[in-house]
Amino acid sequence: MLVGGVRALRGIEEMTLLSHAKNESRFAQIRNKIAGRKDLVELLQQLQEFELGKFLIERGGLNGYWTHYAVTYPQQPRKPVNALEQFLFEKAPTMLATQQRFAIFKQQLQKRVRAGAHLASVPCGLMAELLDLELLPTCKLTGIDLDAETMAQAEQYAESKGLSKQCEFLQRDAWNLQLENRFDVMASNGLSIYETDDQKVVELYRQFFRALKPGGYLITSFLTWPPIPGVPSEWKLEKVNRDDALLQKVVFGDVLDCKWQVYRSTETVKQQLSAAGFTEIELFFDEASIFPTVVARKPKSSSRDRNMGMKL
Repeated sequence: MLVGGVRALRGIEEMTLLSHAKNESRFAQIRNKIAGRKDLVELLQQLQEFELGKFLIERGGLNGYWTHYAVTYPQQPRKPVNALEQFLFEKAPTMLATQQRFAIFKQQLQKRVRAGAHLASVPCGLMAELLDLELLPTCKLTGIDLDAETMAQAEQYAESKGLSKQCEFLQRDAWNLQLENRFDVMASNGLSIYETDDQKVVELYRQFFRALKPGGYLITSFLTWPPIPGVPSEWKLEKVNRDDALLQKVVFGDVLDCKWQVYRSTETVKQQLSAAGFTEIELFFDEASIFPTVVARKPKSSSRDRNMGMKL
């Protein structure tokens, strides 16, 4: 669910945010879509009462600030404005999976912290998954994002952690990194959940493959299919409150039509990563198997690296 994804068209001045581009007409579009549905209109009114709801109405997705707010909510609970805000942060199944995914990310990243390691996050958001780690003085961190406001917030967060000197920030498109054999570990949360084109997701993974050093690790994530008719779902339904799942569908789908609703099976994701050149693919699941984490490795063979680079 939650990322500041990016996409470039021609030049940097023409790049647009894939996940949370501003659309001032979205409220009118939503209102017209649900006209006549009293239950949905009431939900829209409740969404307008708190800041996250207003942001989702306008953007349809989350930026770095709201992603950070959401994943750190269990450690820093806030007083909700209304029952719907409380539901979104404390009960919505995908939000709970997102919070668990963040913890799993940090666990997998921490295991790979070594002296002199160079870790990257794309899109970086506030880069908490790296900045919250127990790092060594010789570690280097790189945050990559298209959202200048988000990167400024990441720089502030790095300063608050006393890690500014170990960080660099690059404003770049995730599909056009122009980086090769640079990082030991890359973290990328959820870009695929905004991209419907499977081949473009493979192209994204190839960018990460090229940017990693031989033997380096990619830690990423994806959303599995929810329980809908005609589609196999990997959700562990015994771990999901059905009423909460239904309300989530109504809010995120019927009312907000959020942009992050792109789902894939674990088998599809494995095939995509393999097509990009990755090996040693492992999956780590949240409690309900909604938002799995994937750890994949770039082979140490430099010849394979050259071959993959030629395909980009």
